[in-house]
Amino acid sequence: MTATKTSNSQKNAQKSAKKFDVEKIMSEFQERVEKTKISAVKMIEEDVEGNEKNDMMSLMGFSGFGKKAPEKQKKEAPATAPPPKQKEKAVNPGKGAEQQPQGTSAADSADEMSDSDDEDMDVTPQSFPVTHEIKLQHSVKAVTGLALDPAGARLVTGSQDFDVKFWDFNAMDSRFQSFRTIQPMENYHIRSIQYSARGDMLLLSSGGPQAKVLDRDGKEVYESKKGDQYVYDMSKTKGHTSAMSNAVWHTKDRNHFMTCAADSTVRLWDINKIKEQTTVIKLKGRDGKKINPTHCSYNPDSTMIAVATIDGVLSLYPSKGPYIRPKSANKAAHQTGTETSCLKFSADGTKLLSRGGDDTMKLWDIRKITAPVFSADGLENAFEGTGCCFSPDEKFVMTGTSVKRGSGDLVFFDINTFQPVYRFAVGEGSVASVLWHPKLNQIVAGCSNGIVKVYYCPTLSSKGAMLCAAKQRRRAARNEDQATALHNQIINPYSLPMYREQRFLYAKRRKDKARRDPVQSSAPDKPAYGLDAHKTKGCSMSAFESKRIALETHGAPAEEEDPRDALLKLAEKCEEDPYWIAPAYGPETKNVYQKVTEETLSEEPPEKKPMYFYNK
Repeated sequence: MTATKTSNSQKNAQKSAKKFDVEKIMSEFQERVEKTKISAVKMIEEDVEGNEKNDMMSLMGFSGFGKKAPEKQKKEAPATAPPPKQKEKAVNPGKGAEQQPQGTSAADSADEMSDSDDEDMDVTPQSFPVTHEIKLQHSVKAVTGLALDPAGARLVTGSQDFDVKFWDFNAMDSRFQSFRTIQPMENYHIRSIQYSARGDMLLLSSGGPQAKVLDRDGKEVYESKKGDQYVYDMSKTKGHTSAMSNAVWHTKDRNHFMTCAADSTVRLWDINKIKEQTTVIKLKGRDGKKINPTHCSYNPDSTMIAVATIDGVLSLYPSKGPYIRPKSANKAAHQTGTETSCLKFSADGTKLLSRGGDDTMKLWDIRKITAPVFSADGLENAFEGTGCCFSPDEKFVMTGTSVKRGSGDLVFFDINTFQPVYRFAVGEGSVASVLWHPKLNQIVAGCSNGIVKVYYCPTLSSKGAMLCAAKQRRRAARNEDQATALHNQIINPYSLPMYREQRFLYAKRRKDKARRDPVQSSAPDKPAYGLDAHKTKGCSMSAFESKRIALETHGAPAEEEDPRDALLKLAEKCEEDPYWIAPAYGPETKNVYQKVTEETLSEEPPEKKPMYFYNK
C-alpha cells in the first residue's frame, strides 16, 4: 500500500510539473506575439509618416529650387563603376580592420557597435545634399583649388590656367558670373587655397617656391621668401627652393601657417616675420636620404602635424617639436612612388583620412597608426590634388575619382563600416578637388574641364547656392521719358530730310554719336615736338607762353585789322616827333604814301589788295 501511494504521489508531481511548464511556454509565446504586433504597428506608422512627409515636400515645391541633377547619372551607375549592390567587391578592409585601436576597451567597442546598429538605415540620394546643382564656369583647365569662407558667402576657385576667381552667392544671379579675377602667382598654376579661421585672409600655394597671403578682396598681404637653390643644407635657406605641394593655416593662431615643397622640407611661417621662416622640418626617407613631401595638415587644435611623403610614409610630428624624428609613423601607409593627395583630420582629432595615389583611401586612428582601421580600394586618382573629406556630422566620408579619360564619380562611405553607400557620376570630367562645407551642408566639386559644381538639397542645405539658383537677372528699368519717346515716335526711313524726325537714342548711343562728331567733341591740339613740329597745329610750350604774355600785356589785336591802317595811325605822331625816322633819313625827308582808290585796287593782283577792301 505504501509503495502504491508513493508511486501515485510521484505521478501527480510530474503532471503538475508538466502543467507548470506548459503555462510558462504559453505566456512567453503570448509576450512574443504582442511584441511583434507592436513592432509591426510602429513600422506601419513610420511608413505612413514618411509618405506624409514626401507628400508635404511635393506640395510645398521643394523640387523647384535650382537645376535638378540628372537622374540617369544617379540611378544608373556608369560603365566604369559597378552597380550599387556590387560595390562591396571594390572595398577591401585592411589588415587592421579587426583590431581595436589602442586605448579602447571591449565595452567601448560593444557600445559603438550597438550605436552603429541603431543608426543603420536605408541610405538614399535624399540622405546627401546632391539632389540639385549649379554650374560655375571657371576656365577650360582643371580646377585644383577650392575654398569657402566660414560663413559660406564667398567661394574662391583656382585653376591650372593661373587664374583665381571670386564668387559671391549673395550677389550672383542665374548667370553665375564671378565678380573678380586675379593672377596672384603670375605664371604658376594654383595648388591649394584655404581661408583663415576668421575668413579675413586667403592662403595660396602654387607650382612656384613662394606662398602668398591675400586679404578678402584679393590684395596681397604677405609673400614668403624664396630660398637659395645653391645651398645644400635646406635649413640654412630663408625659404623653399622648389615647387610647393600644399599650404595650410594654423587653426589657433591667425598669423601662422605651414607649407611643404619638393625641396624635402616642411616650413612654418609667421606673417609678422618677413625675412625668413620660423621653423624648418627636414624630411628623410627610409634610406636616410632626402624625400619630398606631398601633403601636410594640422589637427583641429594644431598640436600635431601630419606629413605624407612620396615614398608612401605617413608621419606625425608634435607641432612644438622636436622635429628630428617623427613621434609616430607608418612606413607602408601607401604605395611607394605615388603621391598622397590629401590628409584630413576629424573634428575630435582622433581619426585621420588619407587619399593615396595608389587608388586607395584609408582611415587611421592616430593613437595607433601601425595599421589602418579601414581601407577602400578601386578609387581612381589621376590628379595630384584629388581630395577627401568628412561629412558635417562625421557619419560619412566622401571622395572623388579622377580618370584620364571619361567622367569621375563622387563616392560616399559609411564611417563605421567603410562600405560605399552611394555613388554617382559628376558627368563633367574627372573630380580634381572636393569640399563639403559644414555650415551650409553643400558639396563643391572642381572638375578637370574647368567647371565647378555646387551640389545642395533644399531640405538639408541652407543659403549658399540656394540664394542665387532661383534669382533672375536684373533688367534696367526704363524711365517715363524714354517710354513716351518710343511710344510717340514715327519711323519713316523714306521721308525727305526736311520732314525726317530725329530718332530717339539711349544715353550710351548719344555719347557715342557725340564723340564721333568733330564739332561737339574735338580733341585738343597736340604740342609740337621734334622735326615735324611745323606740321602740327599746336606749338611748343615756350611759344605758347610768349603768346600768352604778349596778349596779357598789349591786349588782343583787333579782328581783321589792316596792317597798313595800323601803321598810318602813327603818321601824325611821327611828323610831330621824328625821333626814330629823322636820324635815318634826315630832317627834310617827307614820306609820300600812295592814295588807295578803287581804280588803283582793280589794277593790283588779289594777294596785294588790302583786307578792308574785301569787307566793303
